[in-house]
Amino acid sequence: MERKPVFNCRTSQMSDEMYNYVEKRLKQMPDKSFRSYAFELIERDMNEDKDKKTMYDLMKEMKAQMEREFKELSKKIDQKIFAVANEQQAIQFQEKQDIKEGDLATEEVTGSIDEEYDIDF
Repeated sequence: MERKPVFNCRTSQMSDEMYNYVEKRLKQMPDKSFRSYAFELIERDMNEDKDKKTMYDLMKEMKAQMEREFKELSKKIDQKIFAVANEQQAIQFQEKQDIKEGDLATEEVTGSIDEEYDIDF
């Protein structure tokens, strides 16, 4: 790519407010030139673009990670696999696995009723 030797800037197309602002900023520049001011603005603009891309990439990574985590959580829920804090809870959880799922009332009767019929009136 061939570089152009000069970028022209017409100050007549600037508003008075813009012109006064640029003139004030030029006085603050080390070499008091429009060139150094333009370079500073260009560098700032380039850095902002890099930050935007970085934030966008970071957000994409976070979204992908969240999707993986939710997918894993969904698998665990579907498989009814839960991490338990201690062995006591693990034993209780395994005992609960023996419960049959299905209708509330079934033909199969399990357990027994042991009651004392020694009732005095």
